[in-house]
Amino acid sequence: MLPARTLTITGIALLLFAGAARCDSRQAEQAWQEGDYVTALQVWQSLAAAGDGAAQYNTAILLLDGLGQHPDPQAALDWLQRAAAQGNADARFCLGYLYAQGRDVPRDDERAAQWYRAAAGHAAAQLNLALLYRDKRARGGDDAEVVRLLRAAADQGLAAAQYLLAEHYAQGDVASRDVRHANVLYRKAADQTYAPAQRQLGLMFLNGTGAPVDTDMAIRWLTRAAQQDDAEAQYYLGMLYRTGKGVDQDPALAIHWLQEAAWLGHARAQYNLGLMYREGIGVERDYHEAARWYRAAAERGEPRAQNNLGNFYVSGRGVPQDYVLAHKWFNLAGASGNENGIRNRDKLAGQITGLQLVEAQRLARAWHDSHADRPQVLPGDATDPVAIDAAGDDAGTAPASGMSGTAGARSWFSRWFGQDKTVAQGGGEK
Repeated sequence: MLPARTLTITGIALLLFAGAARCDSRQAEQAWQEGDYVTALQVWQSLAAAGDGAAQYNTAILLLDGLGQHPDPQAALDWLQRAAAQGNADARFCLGYLYAQGRDVPRDDERAAQWYRAAAGHAAAQLNLALLYRDKRARGGDDAEVVRLLRAAADQGLAAAQYLLAEHYAQGDVASRDVRHANVLYRKAADQTYAPAQRQLGLMFLNGTGAPVDTDMAIRWLTRAAQQDDAEAQYYLGMLYRTGKGVDQDPALAIHWLQEAAWLGHARAQYNLGLMYREGIGVERDYHEAARWYRAAAERGEPRAQNNLGNFYVSGRGVPQDYVLAHKWFNLAGASGNENGIRNRDKLAGQITGLQLVEAQRLARAWHDSHADRPQVLPGDATDPVAIDAAGDDAGTAPASGMSGTAGARSWFSRWFGQDKTVAQGGGEK
């Protein structure tokens, strides 16, 4: 089967059916590979009209992405329905995905589940159906069915299913826990360059969970995941190089990886980057840059960053001195249970006017209401190999101190979607 490239909008790729004896099919495949989508669409539309199911599917995908002509979702859905009626599993899977996402059709999790079930034996459909059942978005599946579907998809080599099944064995209850089996599955997914599995494998070598401690292997797998923009792996690498746990301390590498994670919105990396700029570790001390990263983490709900940003507003370091904003951030930190935030809030409340206190409380409530649906960011705990970052929480300074070929083959689209988009969609990653 010819290699495929990612399409621009949906990430859905063409099903390049073999058709070795069919000149028209080969012409369409060649045109698509060369980026001549107009010719590819014209040829596939002609074959689709003649009843070729794979061509109907390919035509639909080009029309969804607007390649070869302007996007035409209604025509694309029509071709998908025709292909699905002929038993094309990729088309059935694609319809399930569109309904699950609410893209070009009203979101309908039950119809999505129906299409995923209709794509019997389709690995990515099995994985997506498992996630619908797991998240209680569709009726009909219990925990045992979720595991059965994940195992069926994993047995077909789908990396995301291998990863999620590994998570089940690594983190399940006592009856289902099997750390060594989890490691085998993590390794299978990691060998397919699946970043979350590479990261988890690295952490297992780092902690000695189901495998001997091997810091070199841990760094190797974490680096592979980090190079694929896995923010969590970037964060761990940054903290390992910062603290020197199992590696030589390297502040420059620590800054590099923490910055990569911070730019991807990793709140704890942003917080630690703020600490390093505040203390001048690996960089020149820069309170303005420290405040910038504290604010980024604080806005994502990181309580230690909220407390430290409050202290900056008290002292006027990196930001203009502002006791109202200081109290706002202390209040938000304290509301998350940050003890320093509570102490700083209460101390500052006694040193500002009543009007300032009312305004600070109003700002805190407004921030909280606008962020109510976001998950809380928690500091590292005992399971975190780099929980040392908790040490940077300021005790306090108040004003006084400071994303088919031949029969049975899986299309590239199926593999790609199942390994990438599904986890992002279903929230499988942690």
